Amino acid sequence: MLRTVLETLEAQLQQQRTVLESLRAVCLEQEREIATKVEHIESLKRVFDEMDIDSQTSPEPRRQKKQKTLAADESGSAAHRIRETSRAILREAGRPMTQRAIKQKMDEMGFSIDSEKPVELIRIYLNRAKDEFSRVGDEGYIALG
Repeated sequence: MLRTVLETLEAQLQQQRTVLESLRAVCLEQEREIATKVEHIESLKRVFDEMDIDSQTSPEPRRQKKQKTLAADESGSAAHRIRETSRAILREAGRPMTQRAIKQKMDEMGFSIDSEKPVELIRIYLNRAKDEFSRVGDEGYIALG
């Protein structure tokens, strides 16, 4: 009888340890997700700050230009903003994404690209930044570092 009580208590203890381990794993995963989202938010804030700076420094509304060439790659350039936003999206996703999926995520965030072919522009900017992004077969791009 006492042996049965002891075995029952040991089984309950083991079950509680298993539950506790599962909860720890969930907590670690939540902490990773929170850290990723904080990084994403900070990146988006930088992008929005850059966009605000651009709008404050140019009193006239910009004329839309049809360009086949890319703008100089300065920190406030479209290329830089697209790469920063793409990096944040890819880090949040934690998996490779196609340029079309990245564009869709940008649309959801309210980030617009002034181009007739924004998906193509994303592809061009990510391909040119070989030290920042890598293409993973047909799966899409990943952010390096």
